[in-house]
Amino acid sequence: MATKPKTLISFDVDGTLIHSVGPTANKLHKEAFAAAFRQVFDIDTTIDVVPHHGSTDPLILVKVLEFHGISEEKAMARLPEMQEAMISHFLEHKDRAAAGLEVLPGVVELLTALQKRDDVAVCLVTGNLEPIGWMKMDKLGIKHLFTEPNFGGFGSDYCSGNTDGMGWRDRAELLRIAARRCAEQCGSDLGPRFHIGDAPMDVKAAAAANSHPIGVITGIYTYEQLKEACPTATLLKDMTDINNVLKVCNLL
Repeated sequence: MATKPKTLISFDVDGTLIHSVGPTANKLHKEAFAAAFRQVFDIDTTIDVVPHHGSTDPLILVKVLEFHGISEEKAMARLPEMQEAMISHFLEHKDRAAAGLEVLPGVVELLTALQKRDDVAVCLVTGNLEPIGWMKMDKLGIKHLFTEPNFGGFGSDYCSGNTDGMGWRDRAELLRIAARRCAEQCGSDLGPRFHIGDAPMDVKAAAAANSHPIGVITGIYTYEQLKEACPTATLLKDMTDINNVLKVCNLL
């Protein structure tokens, strides 16, 4: 028998649940990118040669390679190899997965409140490759607060290869993937869907994927930038007011 539809709340990771701090800011993740470029294309480079905030890991890989004169076609052909190289490097050094990262204020309290409810499913929708995203959550001590078995939509699930600034379309597909997985796991149709993120691409993707967009001003983007990207988004300063977040998600 199908269970009652659940509200699905998905979270972006970097800049939303966690942020980078200090001289080792998100260092292992950046190292994983560099390792992939070296191992697969013998290029010594970093992701900082291109704008990458709000993009997905696969699109960043392609964009950096295009910067170095490699065509999208060649980059996409070897994308699986690069993703495997990234994951391998990250997991080999997983003891450093939380270095230079901190959980943002209010996140633990909000996730704990959501975990206690039987009418909500909570997941990640992030441009991170799946093993990298969950390892960050694990090493920061919050992985257990997500619906189990863990599910979501990840950069490793889909990549269009289009690096023309329309990366929100890839994120929209990740939201659709997460919704399908939630429905399969819960054994029912979904209720309302909400996506919480800090970047213009997050809120634009949510609107495109029929998920209510909630923008948080906890990353590098301003209120005005998020509102311009998605005028229908609900914008919050952060997630420290738990009751307010629950109200926005129609849970109070």
